[in-house]
Amino acid sequence: TAPSEIIPGAVLSPFGASGSITREVWTGVTGTTISAIPVTTTPNITDTITSFEVPINAADNYGTRVRGYLTAPATGPYTFWVSGDDNCELWLSTDGSSTNKVRLATVNSWTNSREWTRESNQKSVPINLTGGQNYYIEALQKEGGGGDSLAVGWSKPGESTTAPSEIIPGAVLSPF
Repeated sequence: TAPSEIIPGAVLSPFGASGSITREVWTGVTGTTISAIPVTTTPNITDTITSFEVPINAADNYGTRVRGYLTAPATGPYTFWVSGDDNCELWLSTDGSSTNKVRLATVNSWTNSREWTRESNQKSVPINLTGGQNYYIEALQKEGGGGDSLAVGWSKPGESTTAPSEIIPGAVLSPF
């Protein structure tokens, strides 16, 4: 389903995106594992963010899910990275449906904000996307204590895959 059908009256960018993505936060959740996030319950906070990065050092003992739709700006191979504290997962669907999502990258311990090379599993293999098509995208982050962050970067077709060229910008994102 196209984001413009999900969000009546949304102002769309040239790529069909609305400029933000949904962020959900569950507070008072102990532990550091992704499985501790109670995603089947109502989050304490739901809002939108304008790029695929959450506020840094926001709190302790919480879980975050950032989800929505990514509209590929061009056809070709994309590489994705996730960084965060504590544990994180990045998922992407083969289309606009969340039921077809597959895990692309993980952080199994923690990284500093925008630290892309601490663990080899933070980086996806190249994923071929079709320009103008919407894809469901989701990141999960579980924070215990200390510093916290979550960011998702990418390289687009023709760009170096040594590190992300940028945090995924709002111009290609739409809320869930």
